[in-house]
Amino acid sequence: MNHLPIALGADAFGTTVSQAMAFEIMDAFVSLGGRILDTANNYAYYVPEGEGGESEKVIGRWLAERDRPDMVVMTKVGSMVLDAHSPVRDRVFEGLAPEVIRRATEACLGRLGIDCIDILLAHHDHSDTPLLETWAAFSELVNCGKVKTVGVSNYSCSRLKELVGLIDKHSLAPLAAVQVKYTVIDRVSPNEPDLYAVFDADAKAMLHEVSPATRVFAYSPLVGGKVFEKPAGAEWPEEYDSAGNREKVEAIQHDAKVLKVSPSAVVLKQLVDAGIVPVTGTTKPKRLADNLKMVMSA
Repeated sequence: MNHLPIALGADAFGTTVSQAMAFEIMDAFVSLGGRILDTANNYAYYVPEGEGGESEKVIGRWLAERDRPDMVVMTKVGSMVLDAHSPVRDRVFEGLAPEVIRRATEACLGRLGIDCIDILLAHHDHSDTPLLETWAAFSELVNCGKVKTVGVSNYSCSRLKELVGLIDKHSLAPLAAVQVKYTVIDRVSPNEPDLYAVFDADAKAMLHEVSPATRVFAYSPLVGGKVFEKPAGAEWPEEYDSAGNREKVEAIQHDAKVLKVSPSAVVLKQLVDAGIVPVTGTTKPKRLADNLKMVMSA
């Protein structure tokens, strides 16, 4: 079986998704041909029962029990809050200073119970630390064997271009992966654009030009079920609500009806066909199988 070009989003594991259910979901994902697990050191401090690190711990226990050396673990550092219980307006992130990166990565390895992280991402851009310092620290982790490849998440187009220039100039570890908030419809009124940079057709073209080997991962590809599965005329998040997007979704829903699959399955297939790896999560193994139906049959 060929491995699916899909990543399983594990942000809720250990908090709103119990360990037992998380194990079922990961087992189902593997049985369908999936191999990439996506997590972060701060998942999920933002829910009442979370402080951060819960998702990595659950994945680590699953890896230990299932003995799956073929899994690809992608995790992120830089956006753990220093006080998980502080109000959102007062949150202070750990950042991406070299000493923070080294310390956070060691903690990730410990929670995951592995010797080497397959893909380590900078979770958000932190402008208070120079990009060169951050990437030199990431490159050091690759050179010493604690990390295989490195990348970034939620970086703007201009910062991605600047980073690739620094990598080329200083012969640092290549930009293997970029994770972005992205789906098949456009964000017309971005929510917190400073934190969740817009990745559009221009940014995609720029990245392909300056770093063609970089793999693009798209999180929130199904918009949390708030758009593609909704009936015509339903209320949408303002972030995506436009006449053009509604027309696109109507077409997707029509295709799904003809193909006898869910609209979500059509969306994930469109992203994969565009050369993008969707990062998708679920709370139910059956729903995961339904959503991956078209990708599995390709």
